[in-house]
Amino acid sequence: MKRLLLVAFLLAGGAGDSTDGLVLGATDAPGAATPFATKFHPTEPPDVVFDFPVKLTKRTASVARNAKASVTIKTTQGAECGIDVQYKSGSPSADGLEPKVANAKGAITWKWVVARNTSTGRAPIVITCTLGDQSGRLDTSFKVK
Repeated sequence: MKRLLLVAFLLAGGAGDSTDGLVLGATDAPGAATPFATKFHPTEPPDVVFDFPVKLTKRTASVARNAKASVTIKTTQGAECGIDVQYKSGSPSADGLEPKVANAKGAITWKWVVARNTSTGRAPIVITCTLGDQSGRLDTSFKVK
């Protein structure tokens, strides 16, 4: 009965507190008879640290619609890298924008055709690479004219 009253009190916002983040009926001792509420602090995932080298070596600065664009990077041999071109209309699924693995020299080149219906203007490009538990990121862009 005490447990039901406590739960009802807490759910009704007893003493002006909300039950957000509370764990009801939590106890440290098995079989303990006194229910209580404790504050629950979820663990936030750590921020991703991009300390792995990813360098831009060549990119198309400006490209017409229905023409080819390309980006070349240098990283560490064997790194797995993905590219995300962020047009105003969203990220494309064009041939040539698949994830790739860096060759023996650590180089990767992506080549793709910018669709004829792509909006003009600046298009950000985000490249992320991983090797084991290390991550690297490169932000660049090009202009669609």
